[in-house]
Amino acid sequence: MKYTLSNTINRPMAEVMQKFKDPEGVKHWMEGLEKIEHISGVPGEVGAKSDFYFLNKGKVMKISETILEQNLPRQIKFGYQSGMGYNEVEMVFEEIDANSVKQTSNSYFEMRGVMKVLGFLMTGLFKKQSMKYMDAFKAYVEKGA
Repeated sequence: MKYTLSNTINRPMAEVMQKFKDPEGVKHWMEGLEKIEHISGVPGEVGAKSDFYFLNKGKVMKISETILEQNLPRQIKFGYQSGMGYNEVEMVFEEIDANSVKQTSNSYFEMRGVMKVLGFLMTGLFKKQSMKYMDAFKAYVEKGA
């Protein structure tokens, strides 16, 4: 499954990047995130690995992240491994003008087991969740919340 989503953040690129690169800021826009454990590599650089722990319906879910590409402020690509499967998310940031940035998320999923069928049937939910994170990041950058 592949899809692309985008929105516009009404702030300068430097401010968008400052918020995006802040490891503590993620908790403000990634709903359910309990903690991040850095595992290896230089944080924010290609090859860095971290485990993300989410609280979902009273259960803790771990997702392992690896930075696959990094060319900020233009682009960064992450690989995520979980019990559901593997997914890659490429975030692209394009300066529209001095005070606005287009944020684009290109997502690709490889599901495992039952999720192969369920994932296909739930494509809309995956898109909705991705857009929810993007909109929450936009609000965090624009409003600080």
